Amino acid sequence: MSKENNLIDVNKLNLLMELVAKINSNLELKNILKEIMNATKEIMSAEASSLFLLSEDKKDLILTVPTGPLTAELSGKKIPLTSGISGWVIQNKKLAVVKDVSKDSRFGGDLGKGSSFKTKNIICVPLINHNNEVIGALQAINSLQLEKFGQDNAAIFQTMANQAAIAVENALLHKERLNNQLLNREIELASTIQSGFWPKEQPMISNYKVAGCSIPAKNVGGDYFDYISLPNKNNWGFTVADVTGKGVSAALLMATMRASLRSHLEYSNTPNISLTKVNELIFNDSPLDKFITAIYCELDSIKNTIRYVNAGHNNPYVLDVEKNSISTLDVGGLMLGILDTVKYDEEVYEIKSNQKLILYSDGITEARDVKGDFYGEKRFENWLLDNKTLDPDAMVKGITEELIHFRNEAEQSDDITIIVIQRVG
Repeated sequence: MSKENNLIDVNKLNLLMELVAKINSNLELKNILKEIMNATKEIMSAEASSLFLLSEDKKDLILTVPTGPLTAELSGKKIPLTSGISGWVIQNKKLAVVKDVSKDSRFGGDLGKGSSFKTKNIICVPLINHNNEVIGALQAINSLQLEKFGQDNAAIFQTMANQAAIAVENALLHKERLNNQLLNREIELASTIQSGFWPKEQPMISNYKVAGCSIPAKNVGGDYFDYISLPNKNNWGFTVADVTGKGVSAALLMATMRASLRSHLEYSNTPNISLTKVNELIFNDSPLDKFITAIYCELDSIKNTIRYVNAGHNNPYVLDVEKNSISTLDVGGLMLGILDTVKYDEEVYEIKSNQKLILYSDGITEARDVKGDFYGEKRFENWLLDNKTLDPDAMVKGITEELIHFRNEAEQSDDITIIVIQRVG
């Protein structure tokens, strides 16, 4: 090897060491990619360079920060994994040296259609992480040397790609950790909003016992339950609602519904008018993909009647201890927020001594075990009948324990909310 070639190799090694130092001290993906691109052009004496990363679904390649004449035009461009030399390199986990792309069937043509830039030769290497998984490909385009890309400079390019893969994966993991931290903070905030509006104690109502709870899933949803003391002191309102979606947006929509419902109940004598007004607000003020299912029941503790309105929610159960029977209150209507003008039907049910009214969310019936099977309405009804003599407190505690046992090691996937109202006199 000539003295001149030795000097060239030493220079490339020095440039490689500088690159390694820069990318290993940086966790910002954009900065790392930029350093890799610039070093690729310099170390490989190339006209342009590009780095592809696999998309999340592993079906496409995403061109990150190319260098050369078409940087702005090509950045972020997607190509199918099955196309081009870079696709072949990723699928085969092999380096490719192409001295004349016009004679290589793998070359799919220049990405910048209509540009004066023409690809003549390429060297492309896979980016392989510590799990031996390919995460992308690095390529140098159009050698500026008299000698085109070849096996003599393939070794240093592969070494460079190995270091680049480590730095890129570290940056991706760092980005994922930051995103998880932001998500966790959002979940904590949503949980604080959600739980802050739940009742702090059970209502004291003559001849009645009441208990309820809501157990949020790991990813906070929008379940809401409430006990509402009404202007007529003998009357109490009970509601269970479920907002579509999760996170802060769902929790805030739940808070909006709570404030609106309580406000309208102060001035309206009928549950259906109150829910109609709530629906108008939700329709006008909520995002298009956000809806609420809700059941609202109003207890008159003197007349022992339940006036109820259902907006697309699970039908409440009536559990009759004396008759050992279970039935549902079936009147229903559209979810809140679907249409701007909805008239809700209101029905009245006379609750008898020792009967229980059960309001609940679908987090109970749609709970899944490790095999993916649903708990289901039938299983819930059988459990209620088997445990019909439990008082409301024990019943609420019992069903939550039952669901934990049913799920076994499966995670809770949705909020679980229940209210049990029993007439005892």
